[in-house]
Amino acid sequence: MDHRVVTQTLDLERRFIEPVVKGVLHTILFHRYFGNVSPRDTCILGSIQYTSVDNTDVQRQVDERVDELMQSLALTGDSKSQISLYFTETKPRRAWFSKSEEEICWEEWIIHINCTVSKSPTEVGQLQASAEDQAKRAIFRVIQEMDKHKDHIPLIASKQSNPFPYHISVAPTSGLWSSMIKRAIPARAPK
Repeated sequence: MDHRVVTQTLDLERRFIEPVVKGVLHTILFHRYFGNVSPRDTCILGSIQYTSVDNTDVQRQVDERVDELMQSLALTGDSKSQISLYFTETKPRRAWFSKSEEEICWEEWIIHINCTVSKSPTEVGQLQASAEDQAKRAIFRVIQEMDKHKDHIPLIASKQSNPFPYHISVAPTSGLWSSMIKRAIPARAPK
């Protein structure tokens, strides 16, 4: 089975990245967390409301990965990064003399982030308005995609509270190797 990939690009000022990305991730998880879900409403940027799964493990994992995203942007000095959320199905895998399980991805969400920095106080207002607009559009797109595309979702064959494991990963899109090499090589003092 081919897995579905949905990509979005957000052009945000650094201070708006965390709340917007959390809002998008939580919206995706709310619609794809197939266990017994308690909803939790959250407001970001003063006027945008989204619903998330009221589960401490889900909240913790999203917070950790978004913190990792923010650290990667700060550490590498890059202005681009991406965060991915993907859902898997666990299937038995048979070998000659053993049995094991494998995870097969059935849906992946990739969010590309382009980070901008405000240069003046008047620009901050424009960037916040842009962030609000992008957050609304991104969350609405998630809901539209969830509504339109359901055929690729596997049948629930597990009795676990959430039958489909999910994973969130962060990957800077540029400069990762160069920044790691720069940190690894000590700078020499000029003579």
